[in-house]
Amino acid sequence: MKRFLQLFLLFLPSLLSAAVFDDIVRSTFSTSFEAESAELRYESGLLDIEQAELDDKTDYSVSLAVSPLEGKSEIISVSDLSFSATLPDDDTEISASIPFSTRYDAEGALISPSLSVSHVFDWGRDDDTLEELQIASSRLSVTREYEAELLSLHVSVLDAITSLLDNERSGIESEEELRDLERELSEALTLGNITEDSIGYKEMQLSVKRAEDSVGILEEEKAELEKRFRNLTGMDWSGVEDVPMPSFPDILSYTTSSSLQEAELSARIAEEEYLLEEDSQNPRRLVVGAMAGSNIYLGSGLGLSNLEDDSINVTGSVGWEGKEWAFSVSGGGSWDDDYSFSPSLSLSGSWHSHPSSDSDRLLLSSLQNEAILRRGEYLDTRRSFMEESGDFWNRILSWNRDFSEMEAEIEYRSALLSSIETKFERGLVTAEDVHDASVELDLLDLDRTILILEGLSLEAEIRMHII
Repeated sequence: MKRFLQLFLLFLPSLLSAAVFDDIVRSTFSTSFEAESAELRYESGLLDIEQAELDDKTDYSVSLAVSPLEGKSEIISVSDLSFSATLPDDDTEISASIPFSTRYDAEGALISPSLSVSHVFDWGRDDDTLEELQIASSRLSVTREYEAELLSLHVSVLDAITSLLDNERSGIESEEELRDLERELSEALTLGNITEDSIGYKEMQLSVKRAEDSVGILEEEKAELEKRFRNLTGMDWSGVEDVPMPSFPDILSYTTSSSLQEAELSARIAEEEYLLEEDSQNPRRLVVGAMAGSNIYLGSGLGLSNLEDDSINVTGSVGWEGKEWAFSVSGGGSWDDDYSFSPSLSLSGSWHSHPSSDSDRLLLSSLQNEAILRRGEYLDTRRSFMEESGDFWNRILSWNRDFSEMEAEIEYRSALLSSIETKFERGLVTAEDVHDASVELDLLDLDRTILILEGLSLEAEIRMHII
């Protein structure tokens, strides 16, 4: 799980300054099933990409065909012993073969080795660019989803802490309300303003009961929130401290993101698919090849000639293939054992009508429309990205303003509490006044922490936007 935290802290460097808050985050990422699942999906995605890249390698093949009993059961015939290799571009093939036959008593043998090479020059488009675009898109998608899952888990931690602090704040307010109602009821009875059998007493008692119920409900809610927090982080809730300040990126400086790049790649893939189909319906290929072979006779068995009957054959060819016609030229010759050369030349051509079928035209039109749609989707995504960046910038300004006002309010309330405590020491105010001012300051401190957590959530949203 160390990779999680390293990448996560890379995106959220402000966490490095945290103490207890940082412990909560580390515990979550080390124990969470969601974190482990994200890691497995990420590694699986990278393996799929690696496999796609490995597919673009040289292919080899070897074949062997043997007939151990032939004729009078005196001959072993190896009719095919060959090797072939296809290069990564799928257009070049090299092959070699050595078929031969011989008697069991080794009186004679015929060996016919050969070597051939062919290459296709395609003036149309190949699928290399398409494969590269698809791999790049897959890599972006896998990485973005992984990083988004980490950020989403971080937001879950922030939400869990915020909910607990909201509950704590509501609990303090409810307890204060219950305390005030109980004091008012006690004072009213002491002063004789009400009696226990009066309707006023019943009304005040009902208010106290409702306040007690509110406190009880909040206690039940707190127990449930603490359970969820424990399941998420692997820790028991004991409060939080040293929550780091958010570190907002310079959002307006970001002009792209992985999701925007994916949309652009998607548009390019659709365009490439259209161009490939267009070229496949109008092929233009030049095929060149060469072949060399020889018959080598050994011994006098099998009614064969001696070494002077050996020969070497060499042939080269070039051909043009279009949509409706093909033309090729091949030539070469053979050398006998006395070095006499026998040339050969052949020409061939073909033509056939190959009008585009309705299905071909429909497929091409469909791919063209898809390319146009994806280009439009990319432009929409880009426009939305810029608009959302502007919205985030406004939210950052709003948060900074709220936090500045919060700091000023806390500074004022701290000074006010200090003044009230001084007055209390002089007997000018009551202990209740000191208590109320202290509670107000405690609530403001909670509000400040909650506001910082909201800022961290905003920061995570922004980072999801720009990754």
